[in-house]
Amino acid sequence: MLKKLKNRIKEFLRPTDKTVQIKWSLFGRVWREIGKPQWKWLLAGVICTILAASAEGYTITLVRRIIDQAFIERSASSLYLFGLLIVAAFGLKAAFTYAKDLIMSKAGLLAIARLQNRIYSHMMKMDVAKFYGGGIGKHLNYFGVQANAVLNLVTGTIIQAVQNIATLMITIGIMVYFAPQLCVMLLFMAPAIIIPLVLITRKRRVLSRRSFGIANDVSQHLNQTLHGMKTIQSFGNEAIESKKFAEIIRVSNLNAYRNTQASALQAPLLEIMISIGLALSLLVGGHFITSGVISIGDFTAFLLALTAAYKPAKSITGLNGGIQHGLLAAEVLFDYLDSKSGITDARGAVKLKRGKMSVAFDNVSFSYLPNEQVLSGISLAVPAGTICALVGPSGGGKTTMFNLLERFYDPQKGKISINGKDLKKYTLHSLRENMAEVSQDVFLFNGTIADNIRYGAPNATPKQIEAAAKAANAHDFIMGFPKRYDNNVGERGALLSGGQKQRIAIARAILKDAPILLLDEATSALDTHSEKLIQAALKKLMVGRTTFVIAHRLSTITDADQICVVRNGKIVEHGTDAELAAMNGEYKKLRDIQFKKTKK
Repeated sequence: MLKKLKNRIKEFLRPTDKTVQIKWSLFGRVWREIGKPQWKWLLAGVICTILAASAEGYTITLVRRIIDQAFIERSASSLYLFGLLIVAAFGLKAAFTYAKDLIMSKAGLLAIARLQNRIYSHMMKMDVAKFYGGGIGKHLNYFGVQANAVLNLVTGTIIQAVQNIATLMITIGIMVYFAPQLCVMLLFMAPAIIIPLVLITRKRRVLSRRSFGIANDVSQHLNQTLHGMKTIQSFGNEAIESKKFAEIIRVSNLNAYRNTQASALQAPLLEIMISIGLALSLLVGGHFITSGVISIGDFTAFLLALTAAYKPAKSITGLNGGIQHGLLAAEVLFDYLDSKSGITDARGAVKLKRGKMSVAFDNVSFSYLPNEQVLSGISLAVPAGTICALVGPSGGGKTTMFNLLERFYDPQKGKISINGKDLKKYTLHSLRENMAEVSQDVFLFNGTIADNIRYGAPNATPKQIEAAAKAANAHDFIMGFPKRYDNNVGERGALLSGGQKQRIAIARAILKDAPILLLDEATSALDTHSEKLIQAALKKLMVGRTTFVIAHRLSTITDADQICVVRNGKIVEHGTDAELAAMNGEYKKLRDIQFKKTKK
Protein backbone atom coordinates (compact mmCIF):
# COMPACT_ATOMS: atom_id res chain seq x y z
CA MET A 1 0.00 0.00 0.00
CA LEU A 2 2.77 2.41 0.98
CA LYS A 3 4.76 1.42 -2.13
CA LYS A 4 1.76 2.13 -4.36
CA LEU A 5 1.24 5.50 -2.66
CA LYS A 6 4.93 6.28 -3.10
CA ASN A 7 4.74 5.48 -6.82
CA ARG A 8 1.63 7.66 -7.20
CA ILE A 9 3.40 10.61 -5.56
CA LYS A 10 6.48 10.00 -7.72
CA GLU A 11 4.35 9.95 -10.88
CA PHE A 12 2.57 13.12 -9.78
CA LEU A 13 5.85 14.95 -9.25
CA ARG A 14 7.51 13.54 -12.38
CA PRO A 15 4.96 12.25 -14.97
CA THR A 16 6.01 9.59 -17.48
CA ASP A 17 3.62 10.79 -20.20
CA LYS A 18 5.77 12.58 -22.79
CA THR A 19 2.97 14.97 -23.70
CA VAL A 20 3.16 16.56 -20.26
CA GLN A 21 6.92 16.37 -19.81
CA ILE A 22 9.10 19.41 -20.30
CA LYS A 23 12.82 19.35 -21.06
CA TRP A 24 13.95 21.75 -18.37
CA SER A 25 17.44 21.69 -19.88
CA LEU A 26 15.91 23.90 -22.57
CA PHE A 27 16.19 26.80 -20.12
CA GLY A 28 19.97 26.55 -20.43
CA ARG A 29 19.89 26.58 -24.19
CA VAL A 30 17.34 29.39 -24.36
CA TRP A 31 19.69 31.41 -22.16
CA ARG A 32 22.81 30.58 -24.22
CA GLU A 33 21.25 31.33 -27.59
CA ILE A 34 18.82 34.15 -26.82
CA GLY A 35 19.46 35.54 -23.35
CA LYS A 36 23.26 35.52 -23.11
CA PRO A 37 23.92 37.79 -26.15
CA GLN A 38 21.65 40.40 -24.50
CA TRP A 39 22.79 39.75 -20.91
CA LYS A 40 23.65 43.39 -20.18
CA TRP A 41 20.16 44.57 -21.16
CA LEU A 42 18.53 41.70 -19.29
CA LEU A 43 20.58 42.35 -16.15
CA ALA A 44 19.62 46.01 -16.23
CA GLY A 45 15.98 45.00 -16.65
CA VAL A 46 16.14 42.59 -13.70
CA ILE A 47 17.75 45.27 -11.48
CA CYS A 48 15.02 47.77 -12.37
CA THR A 49 12.40 45.09 -11.74
CA ILE A 50 13.74 44.26 -8.26
CA LEU A 51 14.04 47.94 -7.36
CA ALA A 52 10.43 48.55 -8.45
CA ALA A 53 9.28 45.59 -6.32
CA SER A 54 11.33 46.87 -3.36
CA ALA A 55 9.71 50.30 -3.63
CA GLU A 56 6.28 48.67 -3.53
CA GLY A 57 7.22 46.63 -0.44
CA TYR A 58 8.56 49.75 1.27
CA THR A 59 5.14 51.43 1.04
CA ILE A 60 3.64 48.59 3.13
CA THR A 61 6.16 49.11 5.94
CA LEU A 62 5.34 52.83 5.86
CA VAL A 63 1.67 52.06 6.55
CA ARG A 64 2.63 50.10 9.66
CA ARG A 65 4.71 53.04 10.90
CA ILE A 66 1.89 55.49 10.12
CA ILE A 67 -0.57 53.50 12.23
CA ASP A 68 1.74 52.86 15.20
CA GLN A 69 3.59 56.21 15.25
CA ALA A 70 1.18 58.71 13.70
CA PHE A 71 -2.28 57.39 14.60
CA ILE A 72 -1.87 55.46 17.85
CA GLU A 73 0.84 57.77 19.25
CA ARG A 74 -1.04 60.75 17.70
CA SER A 75 2.06 62.32 16.13
CA ALA A 76 0.62 64.64 13.46
CA SER A 77 4.06 65.97 12.43
CA SER A 78 5.19 62.54 11.27
CA LEU A 79 2.25 62.33 8.84
CA TYR A 80 3.89 64.91 6.55
CA LEU A 81 7.10 62.91 6.43
CA PHE A 82 5.30 59.63 5.78
CA GLY A 83 3.21 61.29 3.06
CA LEU A 84 6.34 62.47 1.26
CA LEU A 85 7.94 59.05 1.64
CA ILE A 86 4.88 57.32 0.13
CA VAL A 87 4.93 59.70 -2.89
CA ALA A 88 8.68 59.12 -3.30
CA ALA A 89 8.28 55.32 -3.08
CA PHE A 90 5.53 55.22 -5.71
CA GLY A 91 7.50 57.67 -7.88
CA LEU A 92 10.56 55.42 -7.76
CA LYS A 93 8.44 52.39 -8.56
CA ALA A 94 6.98 54.15 -11.61
CA ALA A 95 10.43 55.30 -12.81
CA PHE A 96 12.00 51.83 -12.45
CA THR A 97 9.00 50.19 -14.16
CA TYR A 98 9.27 52.60 -17.10
CA ALA A 99 13.03 51.99 -17.38
CA LYS A 100 12.43 48.24 -17.25
CA ASP A 101 9.90 48.41 -20.09
CA LEU A 102 12.28 50.39 -22.32
CA ILE A 103 15.23 48.14 -21.56
CA MET A 104 13.30 44.92 -22.22
CA SER A 105 11.89 46.32 -25.45
CA LYS A 106 15.43 47.01 -26.66
CA ALA A 107 16.61 43.55 -25.62
CA GLY A 108 13.60 41.97 -27.32
CA LEU A 109 14.14 43.76 -30.62
CA LEU A 110 17.82 42.78 -30.71
CA ALA A 111 17.06 39.18 -29.73
CA ILE A 112 14.22 38.62 -32.23
CA ALA A 113 16.30 40.05 -35.07
CA ARG A 114 19.18 37.72 -34.20
CA LEU A 115 16.88 34.70 -33.84
CA GLN A 116 14.97 35.29 -37.07
CA ASN A 117 18.19 35.84 -39.01
CA ARG A 118 19.43 32.51 -37.71
CA ILE A 119 16.18 30.76 -38.68
CA TYR A 120 16.37 32.28 -42.17
CA SER A 121 20.02 31.26 -42.62
CA HIS A 122 19.20 27.71 -41.54
CA MET A 123 16.23 27.58 -43.92
CA MET A 124 18.48 28.65 -46.82
CA LYS A 125 20.72 25.62 -46.17
CA MET A 126 17.92 23.06 -46.04
CA ASP A 127 17.60 20.52 -48.80
CA VAL A 128 14.56 20.67 -51.07
CA ALA A 129 13.07 17.38 -49.82
CA LYS A 130 12.89 18.61 -46.20
CA PHE A 131 11.84 22.12 -47.13
CA TYR A 132 8.81 21.15 -49.18
CA GLY A 133 8.14 17.85 -47.42
CA GLY A 134 6.78 19.46 -44.24
CA GLY A 135 4.86 22.24 -45.99
CA ILE A 136 5.89 25.88 -46.37
CA GLY A 137 3.39 27.05 -43.75
CA LYS A 138 5.36 25.17 -41.11
CA HIS A 139 8.48 27.19 -41.89
CA LEU A 140 6.54 30.46 -41.68
CA ASN A 141 5.48 29.48 -38.16
CA TYR A 142 9.11 29.22 -37.07
CA PHE A 143 9.49 32.95 -37.80
CA GLY A 144 6.27 33.98 -36.11
CA VAL A 145 4.66 31.62 -33.60
CA GLN A 146 7.71 29.77 -32.28
CA ALA A 147 10.23 32.63 -32.46
CA ASN A 148 7.92 35.09 -30.67
CA ALA A 149 6.93 32.52 -28.03
CA VAL A 150 10.59 31.78 -27.25
CA LEU A 151 11.48 35.47 -27.24
CA ASN A 152 8.57 36.27 -24.92
CA LEU A 153 9.83 33.55 -22.59
CA VAL A 154 13.10 35.45 -22.12
CA THR A 155 12.16 39.12 -22.37
CA GLY A 156 8.58 38.93 -21.14
CA THR A 157 7.56 35.90 -19.14
CA ILE A 158 10.78 35.38 -17.18
CA ILE A 159 11.22 39.09 -16.42
CA GLN A 160 7.61 39.26 -15.23
CA ALA A 161 8.29 36.15 -13.16
CA VAL A 162 11.32 37.86 -11.61
CA GLN A 163 9.23 40.93 -10.82
CA ASN A 164 6.37 38.93 -9.34
CA ILE A 165 8.64 36.57 -7.40
CA ALA A 166 10.60 39.54 -6.02
CA THR A 167 7.36 41.27 -4.98
CA LEU A 168 6.01 38.04 -3.50
CA MET A 169 9.21 37.38 -1.54
CA ILE A 170 9.25 40.92 -0.19
CA THR A 171 5.60 40.73 0.87
CA ILE A 172 6.13 37.28 2.45
CA GLY A 173 9.23 38.67 4.19
CA ILE A 174 7.13 41.50 5.59
CA MET A 175 4.47 39.03 6.73
CA VAL A 176 7.07 36.82 8.45
CA TYR A 177 8.80 39.82 10.06
CA PHE A 178 5.67 41.41 11.52
CA ALA A 179 3.51 38.32 12.25
CA PRO A 180 5.41 35.01 12.00
CA GLN A 181 2.71 33.23 14.01
CA LEU A 182 0.09 33.94 11.32
CA CYS A 183 2.47 32.79 8.57
CA VAL A 184 2.82 29.35 10.17
CA MET A 185 -0.96 29.01 10.12
CA LEU A 186 -1.10 29.91 6.40
CA LEU A 187 1.53 27.26 5.53
CA PHE A 188 -1.06 24.53 6.08
CA MET A 189 -3.05 25.94 3.14
CA ALA A 190 -0.16 25.51 0.66
CA PRO A 191 -1.03 21.94 -0.50
CA ALA A 192 -4.61 23.00 -1.27
CA ILE A 193 -3.17 25.56 -3.73
CA ILE A 194 -0.17 23.67 -5.16
CA ILE A 195 -1.83 20.35 -6.07
CA PRO A 196 -4.65 21.82 -8.24
CA LEU A 197 -2.18 24.21 -9.90
CA VAL A 198 0.13 21.33 -10.87
CA LEU A 199 -2.78 19.44 -12.44
CA ILE A 200 -3.93 22.54 -14.34
CA THR A 201 -0.38 23.16 -15.56
CA ARG A 202 -0.11 19.65 -16.99
CA LYS A 203 -3.39 20.04 -18.82
CA ARG A 204 -2.28 23.36 -20.33
CA ARG A 205 1.05 21.84 -21.37
CA VAL A 206 -0.73 19.19 -23.45
CA LEU A 207 -2.99 21.82 -25.02
CA SER A 208 -0.03 24.12 -25.76
CA ARG A 209 1.82 21.32 -27.52
CA ARG A 210 -1.29 20.63 -29.59
CA SER A 211 -1.69 24.33 -30.44
CA PHE A 212 1.62 24.41 -32.33
CA GLY A 213 0.44 21.62 -34.64
CA ILE A 214 -2.86 23.43 -35.22
CA ALA A 215 -1.00 26.69 -35.97
CA ASN A 216 1.00 24.81 -38.62
CA ASP A 217 -2.24 23.56 -40.20
CA VAL A 218 -3.66 27.10 -40.33
CA SER A 219 -0.49 28.55 -41.91
CA GLN A 220 -0.22 25.67 -44.38
CA HIS A 221 -3.82 26.01 -45.56
CA LEU A 222 -3.54 29.80 -45.88
CA ASN A 223 -0.28 29.47 -47.81
CA GLN A 224 -1.81 26.96 -50.22
CA THR A 225 -4.87 29.16 -50.68
CA LEU A 226 -2.83 32.30 -51.42
CA HIS A 227 -0.62 30.51 -53.94
CA GLY A 228 -3.42 28.46 -55.46
CA MET A 229 -6.19 31.08 -55.58
CA LYS A 230 -6.43 30.98 -59.37
CA THR A 231 -6.69 27.17 -59.38
CA ILE A 232 -9.31 27.19 -56.61
CA GLN A 233 -11.45 29.72 -58.44
CA SER A 234 -11.03 28.05 -61.84
CA PHE A 235 -12.34 24.75 -60.39
CA GLY A 236 -15.10 26.54 -58.48
CA ASN A 237 -13.90 25.05 -55.17
CA GLU A 238 -14.21 28.20 -53.05
CA ALA A 239 -16.91 26.62 -50.86
CA ILE A 240 -14.91 23.39 -50.39
CA GLU A 241 -11.75 25.24 -49.36
CA SER A 242 -13.75 27.53 -47.07
CA LYS A 243 -15.28 24.47 -45.41
CA LYS A 244 -11.83 22.92 -44.89
CA PHE A 245 -10.51 26.14 -43.37
CA ALA A 246 -13.59 26.49 -41.17
CA GLU A 247 -12.91 23.00 -39.77
CA ILE A 248 -9.28 23.90 -39.00
CA ILE A 249 -10.42 27.08 -37.24
CA ARG A 250 -13.09 25.10 -35.33
CA VAL A 251 -10.40 22.73 -34.00
CA SER A 252 -8.16 25.69 -33.18
CA ASN A 253 -10.94 27.47 -31.27
CA LEU A 254 -11.88 24.29 -29.42
CA ASN A 255 -8.28 23.80 -28.29
CA ALA A 256 -7.99 27.48 -27.30
CA TYR A 257 -11.26 27.28 -25.35
CA ARG A 258 -10.08 24.19 -23.47
CA ASN A 259 -6.88 26.04 -22.64
CA THR A 260 -8.98 28.93 -21.33
CA GLN A 261 -11.08 26.54 -19.26
CA ALA A 262 -7.93 25.24 -17.59
CA SER A 263 -6.23 28.63 -17.10
CA ALA A 264 -9.44 30.35 -15.90
CA LEU A 265 -9.55 28.01 -12.89
CA GLN A 266 -6.27 29.40 -11.53
CA ALA A 267 -7.44 32.89 -10.51
CA PRO A 268 -10.69 31.80 -8.75
CA LEU A 269 -8.81 29.05 -6.92
CA LEU A 270 -6.22 31.53 -5.70
CA GLU A 271 -8.87 34.09 -4.74
CA ILE A 272 -10.73 31.49 -2.65
CA MET A 273 -7.51 30.50 -0.87
CA ILE A 274 -6.58 34.16 -0.25
CA SER A 275 -10.07 34.94 1.10
CA ILE A 276 -9.86 31.93 3.44
CA GLY A 277 -6.41 33.11 4.51
CA LEU A 278 -7.73 36.62 5.20
CA ALA A 279 -10.68 35.28 7.18
CA LEU A 280 -8.44 33.07 9.31
CA SER A 281 -5.94 35.93 9.72
CA LEU A 282 -8.68 38.25 10.98
CA LEU A 283 -9.93 35.69 13.50
CA VAL A 284 -6.52 34.60 14.76
CA GLY A 285 -4.94 38.06 14.37
CA GLY A 286 -7.68 39.64 16.47
CA HIS A 287 -6.89 37.17 19.22
CA PHE A 288 -3.16 37.98 19.00
CA ILE A 289 -3.85 41.74 19.23
CA THR A 290 -6.07 41.43 22.30
CA SER A 291 -3.48 39.20 23.97
CA GLY A 292 -0.69 41.67 23.10
CA VAL A 293 1.34 39.29 20.92
CA ILE A 294 1.37 41.75 17.99
CA SER A 295 0.48 45.44 17.59
CA ILE A 296 -2.29 46.88 15.46
CA GLY A 297 0.38 48.30 13.10
CA ASP A 298 2.04 44.89 12.77
CA PHE A 299 -1.31 43.25 12.01
CA THR A 300 -2.23 45.94 9.47
CA ALA A 301 1.14 45.54 7.71
CA PHE A 302 0.57 41.77 7.63
CA LEU A 303 -2.89 42.15 6.09
CA LEU A 304 -1.61 44.66 3.53
CA ALA A 305 1.26 42.34 2.63
CA LEU A 306 -1.13 39.39 2.33
CA THR A 307 -3.47 41.29 -0.01
CA ALA A 308 -0.45 42.70 -1.92
CA ALA A 309 0.80 39.13 -2.36
CA TYR A 310 -2.39 38.22 -4.24
CA LYS A 311 -1.52 40.09 -7.45
CA PRO A 312 2.01 38.65 -7.94
CA ALA A 313 0.80 35.19 -6.85
CA LYS A 314 -2.01 35.34 -9.41
CA SER A 315 0.42 36.53 -12.09
CA ILE A 316 2.87 33.73 -11.29
CA THR A 317 0.17 31.08 -11.74
CA GLY A 318 -0.65 32.67 -15.12
CA LEU A 319 3.01 32.97 -16.06
CA ASN A 320 3.47 29.27 -15.47
CA GLY A 321 1.38 28.62 -18.57
CA GLY A 322 3.47 31.15 -20.51
CA ILE A 323 6.68 29.44 -19.41
CA GLN A 324 5.36 26.04 -20.48
CA HIS A 325 4.25 27.50 -23.84
CA GLY A 326 7.63 29.16 -24.34
CA LEU A 327 9.57 25.99 -23.49
CA LEU A 328 7.46 23.91 -25.86
CA ALA A 329 8.07 26.52 -28.59
CA ALA A 330 11.79 26.36 -27.81
CA GLU A 331 11.72 22.57 -28.10
CA VAL A 332 10.07 22.76 -31.55
CA LEU A 333 12.31 25.60 -32.74
CA PHE A 334 15.58 24.07 -31.55
CA ASP A 335 14.66 20.72 -33.08
CA TYR A 336 14.28 22.60 -36.37
CA LEU A 337 17.56 24.50 -35.97
CA ASP A 338 19.34 21.25 -35.06
CA SER A 339 18.02 19.43 -38.13
CA LYS A 340 20.69 18.63 -40.69
CA SER A 341 20.35 19.02 -44.42
CA GLY A 342 20.74 15.80 -46.38
CA ILE A 343 22.59 17.74 -49.09
CA THR A 344 25.83 19.23 -47.78
CA ASP A 345 29.40 19.83 -48.87
CA ALA A 346 31.48 16.69 -48.57
CA ARG A 347 34.61 16.81 -46.46
CA GLY A 348 37.40 18.23 -48.60
CA ALA A 349 34.99 19.58 -51.25
CA VAL A 350 36.66 21.95 -53.71
CA LYS A 351 35.39 24.92 -55.69
CA LEU A 352 34.23 24.19 -59.24
CA LYS A 353 36.08 26.72 -61.36
CA ARG A 354 34.64 28.28 -64.49
CA GLY A 355 35.56 26.66 -67.78
CA LYS A 356 34.42 23.99 -70.21
CA MET A 357 32.54 21.22 -68.45
CA SER A 358 31.65 17.67 -69.40
CA VAL A 359 28.85 15.87 -67.56
CA ALA A 360 28.36 12.14 -67.05
CA PHE A 361 25.60 10.04 -65.45
CA ASP A 362 27.00 6.69 -64.36
CA ASN A 363 24.33 4.02 -63.66
CA VAL A 364 22.21 6.53 -61.72
CA SER A 365 19.08 5.35 -59.89
CA PHE A 366 16.81 7.53 -57.79
CA SER A 367 13.43 7.52 -56.05
CA TYR A 368 11.62 10.24 -54.11
CA LEU A 369 9.71 7.64 -52.10
CA PRO A 370 10.75 4.10 -51.11
CA ASN A 371 9.88 1.43 -53.69
CA GLU A 372 8.81 4.03 -56.27
CA GLN A 373 11.71 4.20 -58.70
CA VAL A 374 11.87 7.41 -60.77
CA LEU A 375 15.24 6.83 -62.48
CA SER A 376 16.76 3.43 -63.03
CA GLY A 377 20.28 2.77 -64.31
CA ILE A 378 20.72 6.06 -66.19
CA SER A 379 24.10 6.23 -67.95
CA LEU A 380 24.90 9.20 -70.17
CA ALA A 381 28.05 11.09 -71.23
CA VAL A 382 27.76 14.69 -72.43
CA PRO A 383 31.06 16.18 -73.69
CA ALA A 384 31.88 19.79 -72.90
CA GLY A 385 30.21 22.35 -75.14
CA THR A 386 27.64 19.96 -76.60
CA ILE A 387 23.87 19.85 -76.48
CA CYS A 388 21.94 16.95 -74.98
CA ALA A 389 18.17 16.89 -75.45
CA LEU A 390 15.82 14.87 -73.25
CA VAL A 391 12.47 13.93 -74.75
CA GLY A 392 9.68 11.55 -73.88
CA PRO A 393 6.34 11.41 -72.07
CA SER A 394 5.69 13.47 -68.95
CA GLY A 395 6.66 11.76 -65.68
CA GLY A 396 9.51 9.85 -67.31
CA GLY A 397 12.19 11.40 -65.08
CA LYS A 398 13.62 14.19 -67.24
CA THR A 399 13.17 17.00 -64.70
CA THR A 400 14.46 14.68 -61.98
CA MET A 401 17.74 14.42 -63.92
CA PHE A 402 17.99 18.23 -63.70
CA ASN A 403 17.28 18.09 -59.94
CA LEU A 404 20.08 15.57 -59.46
CA LEU A 405 22.50 17.55 -61.61
CA GLU A 406 21.92 20.65 -59.46
CA ARG A 407 22.18 18.48 -56.31
CA PHE A 408 18.76 19.28 -54.95
CA TYR A 409 18.77 15.54 -54.35
CA ASP A 410 21.48 12.87 -54.38
CA PRO A 411 21.04 9.57 -56.27
CA GLN A 412 20.63 6.41 -54.20
CA LYS A 413 22.82 4.50 -56.66
CA GLY A 414 25.46 5.51 -59.14
CA LYS A 415 27.05 8.94 -59.47
CA ILE A 416 27.01 12.11 -61.55
CA SER A 417 30.31 13.73 -62.41
CA ILE A 418 31.57 16.97 -63.94
CA ASN A 419 34.94 16.81 -65.68
CA GLY A 420 35.38 13.30 -64.31
CA LYS A 421 34.87 14.26 -60.64
CA ASP A 422 31.82 13.33 -58.54
CA LEU A 423 29.43 16.25 -57.98
CA LYS A 424 29.66 15.66 -54.23
CA LYS A 425 33.35 16.63 -54.31
CA TYR A 426 32.48 20.17 -55.39
CA THR A 427 31.05 22.77 -53.04
CA LEU A 428 27.31 23.28 -53.47
CA HIS A 429 27.67 27.02 -53.99
CA SER A 430 30.26 26.74 -56.74
CA LEU A 431 28.37 23.89 -58.42
CA ARG A 432 25.13 25.84 -58.70
CA GLU A 433 27.03 29.02 -59.54
CA ASN A 434 28.13 27.29 -62.75
CA MET A 435 24.60 26.39 -63.82
CA ALA A 436 21.72 28.45 -65.17
CA GLU A 437 18.23 27.02 -65.43
CA VAL A 438 15.11 28.17 -67.22
CA SER A 439 12.13 26.00 -66.33
CA GLN A 440 8.56 25.86 -67.57
CA ASP A 441 7.42 26.93 -64.08
CA VAL A 442 9.08 30.36 -63.92
CA PHE A 443 9.47 32.00 -60.51
CA LEU A 444 9.86 35.77 -60.41
CA PHE A 445 10.38 37.74 -57.21
CA ASN A 446 8.12 40.60 -56.18
CA GLY A 447 10.33 43.43 -57.40
CA THR A 448 11.33 45.28 -60.55
CA ILE A 449 12.06 43.70 -63.92
CA ALA A 450 15.69 44.82 -63.60
CA ASP A 451 15.99 43.17 -60.16
CA ASN A 452 14.70 39.87 -61.52
CA ILE A 453 17.06 39.87 -64.52
CA ARG A 454 19.97 40.92 -62.28
CA TYR A 455 19.27 38.03 -59.85
CA GLY A 456 21.78 35.77 -61.62
CA ALA A 457 24.47 38.47 -61.61
CA PRO A 458 23.94 40.93 -58.71
CA ASN A 459 26.71 43.27 -59.88
CA ALA A 460 25.43 43.60 -63.47
CA THR A 461 25.21 47.11 -64.92
CA PRO A 462 22.04 48.55 -66.52
CA LYS A 463 23.65 48.14 -69.96
CA GLN A 464 24.34 44.44 -69.31
CA ILE A 465 20.75 43.95 -68.11
CA GLU A 466 19.40 45.63 -71.22
CA ALA A 467 21.67 43.56 -73.47
CA ALA A 468 20.44 40.33 -71.85
CA ALA A 469 16.83 41.45 -72.27
CA LYS A 470 17.39 42.22 -75.95
CA ALA A 471 18.99 38.80 -76.47
CA ALA A 472 15.93 37.19 -74.86
CA ASN A 473 13.53 39.26 -77.00
CA ALA A 474 12.21 40.96 -73.83
CA HIS A 475 13.42 44.52 -74.35
CA ASP A 476 10.54 45.65 -76.57
CA PHE A 477 7.72 44.67 -74.22
CA ILE A 478 9.69 45.97 -71.22
CA MET A 479 9.95 49.42 -72.86
CA GLY A 480 6.16 49.42 -73.18
CA PHE A 481 5.70 49.53 -69.41
CA PRO A 482 5.35 52.95 -67.67
CA LYS A 483 8.50 52.48 -65.59
CA ARG A 484 10.25 50.20 -68.10
CA TYR A 485 12.96 48.18 -66.32
CA ASP A 486 11.85 49.63 -62.97
CA ASN A 487 8.32 48.31 -63.41
CA ASN A 488 7.16 45.94 -60.66
CA VAL A 489 6.31 42.38 -61.77
CA GLY A 490 4.01 41.59 -58.81
CA GLU A 491 3.86 38.47 -56.64
CA ARG A 492 5.45 35.59 -58.62
CA GLY A 493 5.25 37.78 -61.74
CA ALA A 494 1.46 38.10 -61.56
CA LEU A 495 1.50 41.37 -63.57
CA LEU A 496 3.14 39.69 -66.57
CA SER A 497 1.91 37.19 -69.13
CA GLY A 498 3.33 33.68 -69.24
CA GLY A 499 5.48 34.48 -72.27
CA GLN A 500 6.79 37.69 -70.70
CA LYS A 501 7.76 35.85 -67.51
CA GLN A 502 9.58 33.19 -69.51
CA ARG A 503 11.55 35.73 -71.52
CA ILE A 504 12.65 37.53 -68.34
CA ALA A 505 13.77 34.16 -66.96
CA ILE A 506 15.75 33.55 -70.15
CA ALA A 507 17.32 37.00 -69.85
CA ARG A 508 18.27 36.12 -66.26
CA ALA A 509 19.98 32.92 -67.46
CA ILE A 510 21.74 34.78 -70.29
CA LEU A 511 23.10 37.35 -67.82
CA LYS A 512 24.36 34.65 -65.45
CA ASP A 513 26.56 33.36 -68.28
CA ALA A 514 27.03 29.92 -66.71
CA PRO A 515 29.02 27.11 -68.40
CA ILE A 516 26.11 24.64 -67.99
CA LEU A 517 22.62 25.48 -69.23
CA LEU A 518 19.48 23.65 -68.15
CA LEU A 519 16.46 24.44 -70.32
CA ASP A 520 13.25 22.79 -69.16
CA GLU A 521 10.67 23.67 -71.82
CA ALA A 522 12.23 27.15 -71.93
CA THR A 523 10.10 28.25 -74.91
CA SER A 524 6.87 26.49 -73.92
CA ALA A 525 4.94 29.69 -73.17
CA LEU A 526 5.96 31.62 -76.28
CA ASP A 527 4.12 32.20 -79.52
CA THR A 528 5.66 30.89 -82.76
CA HIS A 529 7.26 34.23 -83.73
CA SER A 530 8.78 34.82 -80.27
CA GLU A 531 9.91 31.20 -80.08
CA LYS A 532 11.95 31.55 -83.27
CA LEU A 533 13.60 34.70 -81.97
CA ILE A 534 14.35 33.04 -78.61
CA GLN A 535 15.69 29.92 -80.28
CA ALA A 536 18.09 32.09 -82.28
CA ALA A 537 19.22 33.81 -79.06
CA LEU A 538 19.59 30.48 -77.23
CA LYS A 539 21.65 29.00 -80.08
CA LYS A 540 24.13 31.84 -79.68
CA LEU A 541 24.11 31.35 -75.92
CA MET A 542 24.68 27.58 -76.21
CA VAL A 543 27.92 27.97 -78.16
CA GLY A 544 30.78 26.63 -76.05
CA ARG A 545 28.42 25.63 -73.21
CA THR A 546 27.24 22.23 -72.07
CA THR A 547 23.49 22.35 -72.51
CA PHE A 548 20.68 20.07 -71.42
CA VAL A 549 17.30 20.68 -73.04
CA ILE A 550 13.98 19.13 -72.04
CA ALA A 551 11.58 19.59 -74.94
CA HIS A 552 8.26 18.30 -76.16
CA ARG A 553 8.48 20.30 -79.38
CA LEU A 554 10.99 18.20 -81.31
CA SER A 555 11.50 20.97 -83.85
CA THR A 556 13.50 22.87 -81.19
CA ILE A 557 16.09 20.12 -80.64
CA THR A 558 16.78 18.61 -84.08
CA ASP A 559 20.26 20.19 -84.02
CA ALA A 560 21.18 18.65 -80.64
CA ASP A 561 24.41 16.64 -80.54
CA GLN A 562 22.56 13.82 -78.83
CA ILE A 563 18.94 13.09 -78.01
CA CYS A 564 17.78 10.76 -75.23
CA VAL A 565 14.28 9.33 -75.14
CA VAL A 566 13.46 8.94 -71.44
CA ARG A 567 10.56 6.68 -70.55
CA ASN A 568 9.66 5.20 -67.13
CA GLY A 569 12.97 6.33 -65.66
CA LYS A 570 15.16 4.75 -68.35
CA ILE A 571 16.88 5.95 -71.51
CA VAL A 572 15.17 3.77 -74.10
CA GLU A 573 16.69 5.41 -77.18
CA HIS A 574 19.82 7.48 -77.69
CA GLY A 575 21.42 9.17 -80.71
CA THR A 576 21.17 12.15 -83.05
CA ASP A 577 17.96 13.27 -84.74
CA ALA A 578 18.90 11.46 -87.92
CA GLU A 579 19.99 8.28 -86.12
CA LEU A 580 16.81 8.09 -84.04
CA ALA A 581 14.57 8.83 -87.02
CA ALA A 582 16.15 5.86 -88.83
CA MET A 583 15.52 3.52 -85.88
CA ASN A 584 11.74 3.58 -86.38
CA GLY A 585 11.20 3.59 -82.60
CA GLU A 586 9.64 5.84 -79.96
CA TYR A 587 11.34 9.00 -81.21
CA LYS A 588 10.35 8.31 -84.84
CA LYS A 589 6.69 8.04 -83.84
CA LEU A 590 6.80 11.33 -81.91
CA ARG A 591 8.67 13.02 -84.75
CA ASP A 592 6.24 11.87 -87.43
CA ILE A 593 3.21 13.03 -85.42
CA GLN A 594 4.63 16.51 -84.74
CA PHE A 595 6.08 17.17 -88.19
CA LYS A 596 2.88 16.04 -89.90
CA LYS A 597 0.98 18.60 -87.80
CA THR A 598 3.51 21.26 -88.79
CA LYS A 599 3.09 20.49 -92.49
CA LYS A 600 -0.69 20.76 -92.19
